[in-house]
Amino acid sequence: MLFKKIILCLSILSLTHLAHAEATELDQYFINKQIIDSAYKIKNPKALNEILTVMSDEDSRTMPYQVDQNTLIEKLRLYSDHIDIQGIITTADFSQFAADIGDKAIKKLIKDNLIQNCALLFEHEFQRVNPYYVQVHLSATDKSYAIKIKNSQCQF
Repeated sequence: MLFKKIILCLSILSLTHLAHAEATELDQYFINKQIIDSAYKIKNPKALNEILTVMSDEDSRTMPYQVDQNTLIEKLRLYSDHIDIQGIITTADFSQFAADIGDKAIKKLIKDNLIQNCALLFEHEFQRVNPYYVQVHLSATDKSYAIKIKNSQCQF
């Protein structure tokens, strides 16, 4: 299904590496800087936000980012408690697709696909251990969709 490809590409965009079952280099950096502890619990949310803001600002230089012919990501921001992704669905026939299946089904489809890709969205251990969520805002020609996925909804 075309829309599933859109969501899959959106999920992949939020990655810098493949998901690991162990600490990432970023997790290790935060441990070394005593921003998180060895159990990945956040010790210093202010310092974490400062670093994630710099990372987000650096990544924003590549925005907007054309994920595929169907989706354009305009903004991706990392925070100590969540990731915020904003984008546009550029598929010409998306309005017809949405009208055919309805808003509730569209939101469920987006949410289900995000949950299926939890390991990709919550890449780092500190995102999995602490209360954390991903907020996705997608706009189409005549509608906007906001979906929130918590890490507690995932099975890693």
